[in-house]
Amino acid sequence: MLDDPTAKSFAEHLLHHLPVSAFVLDTRHRVLLWNRACEQLTGIPAAEMIGTDRHWQGFYRERRPCLGDLFLDRALGRLPEWYERAGPSSVDAAVLHTENWCPMPDGRRLYLIIEAGPILDARGEVVAVVETQRDMTAQKLAEQALAESERRFSTLFDSAMDAILAVDGEGRITLFNAAAERIFRCAASLALGQPAERFIARAARPLFSRLLALGDAPAQRPFWAPEGLTAQRADGEEFPIEATFSPMEIAGQKSCAVILRDVNDRREAERRVARLQAEKGYLREVASTEYNFAEIVGESPEIRAVFEHLRMVAGTDTPVLLLGETGTGKELFAEGLHHLSGRREALLVKVNCAALPAELIESELFGHEKGAFTGATQQRRGRFELAHRGTLFLDEVGELPLALQAKLLRVLQEQRFERVGGSATLEVDVRIVAATNRDLAAEVEAGRFRRDLFFRLNVFPIRIPPLRERRTDIPLLARHFLAKFARKLGKPIAAIAPAAMERLLAYPWPGNVRELQNVIERAVILAQGPQLELGPALDLRLAVNPPEPAGTLEEVERNHILRVLEETRWVIAGPRGAAAALGLAPSTLRSRMQKLGIVRRR
Repeated sequence: MLDDPTAKSFAEHLLHHLPVSAFVLDTRHRVLLWNRACEQLTGIPAAEMIGTDRHWQGFYRERRPCLGDLFLDRALGRLPEWYERAGPSSVDAAVLHTENWCPMPDGRRLYLIIEAGPILDARGEVVAVVETQRDMTAQKLAEQALAESERRFSTLFDSAMDAILAVDGEGRITLFNAAAERIFRCAASLALGQPAERFIARAARPLFSRLLALGDAPAQRPFWAPEGLTAQRADGEEFPIEATFSPMEIAGQKSCAVILRDVNDRREAERRVARLQAEKGYLREVASTEYNFAEIVGESPEIRAVFEHLRMVAGTDTPVLLLGETGTGKELFAEGLHHLSGRREALLVKVNCAALPAELIESELFGHEKGAFTGATQQRRGRFELAHRGTLFLDEVGELPLALQAKLLRVLQEQRFERVGGSATLEVDVRIVAATNRDLAAEVEAGRFRRDLFFRLNVFPIRIPPLRERRTDIPLLARHFLAKFARKLGKPIAAIAPAAMERLLAYPWPGNVRELQNVIERAVILAQGPQLELGPALDLRLAVNPPEPAGTLEEVERNHILRVLEETRWVIAGPRGAAAALGLAPSTLRSRMQKLGIVRRR
């Protein structure tokens, strides 16, 4: 009541010195009082506000009603239209209340608790309204920081891979994270408040109790128990664990945090990591190979017949034997077969049986245990293990020693084997694709290849035609390799000269697609103009109408290798060596020379 002058003066004095920010508006929304706390909060002196309706400038960047304005005139809007609902708000006839973040004109953002109430005269009519603002920014930020900290802790707690339990002084569980629910197969709601020993195997409970004994908690340090403890899931299954015990004190009460891990899970994870590392090493080795086509190129009837055979057999697990001369792309067709099959998500693992010394092929295929032989400093997984649920490509399978052929036959029949130096039998699920440039039937008759292994591999043979039998594909392949090497070497060569194409079509290609690739690469390196030429510098000895090669396949191959060796002066390795000219690895060429009895005469 403001009719009594003394009371009015006392009220004004009280409001002016109130430690809470406040201002008073008359019924025409003009400022009657702007107290000291309001001056401090807004930075605007009272002299600038008294008698004006610009009180909103102390709290907002744009003109809008304050809570006192809404109290005087409800037609200005409802609270939700003007205030963030960050805190509880209420509307009644006596008082308005809200909590919200206010964007102050000076750029600050304050969390204010705002209240507006009436000032009445003796007749009970509203003659003014008082609005107060309490700055709760610090408390609100502290609450938000605490909530964020709790959220982060909860996220870390629940996302931890290890089971985390908190056990109170009476041995009862007070915290039980998501990993603990998974490991113990028990919901947290059922575990909280239960004795922790409920989840420990009976035989291990005495040791667990000793480790859990808190004693003088501040003097204790975390203790790791790497072995000796066996836990028990809610369904009764026992399993070994390793655990860390960390004494702590919460609100004056002794407690202990127990972080434990299923040792079986860790061992399985270690096995998965070892497998991934082995796969990574194998894939790195594959990525470094020189001969790797991106796609199969060809439209001739002969190559289309190969495509059709691949399509028909791809969906089965039937062994496939790829037959063809060196350089026809048998590895590429093996890749195509794998990617058409249902095993495409697993690895295609390749083994070149001719490129490895006989004493290492067994270890390469089946792996070895640590100490199995000199130099076996650690366990190694073989290619069969890497190819589990995938495809194993045995290139040059005709080069396998007879002793190893018997072991390979057993694996193909039983899908099981032992590592070199090991006794544990390993089971695998592997689809076999083999390739050879030899006549395996002749090798069987000569006693150099096991008859039973031949029948096992020869279930679905596919012959890859040599390039001289699919001459219509030569222009396609030549243009494909031209585009590849022109892009790689940064040369603007778009076409092959007609004369050069005629020479390519006339040549018998004893080295097949690989030889064609090498010829185009060398020609691109030497090219000077916009068209690819095959100049004398290439020394290809091309003939317009060359005679068909005479003799057996082995004789043709031997003569071709001898000719290239003579041209390279018997240099095998290096960029100018015979291996590079033939498109072979040096070790593969040496192996072929040994098989064909090629020796340099002095």
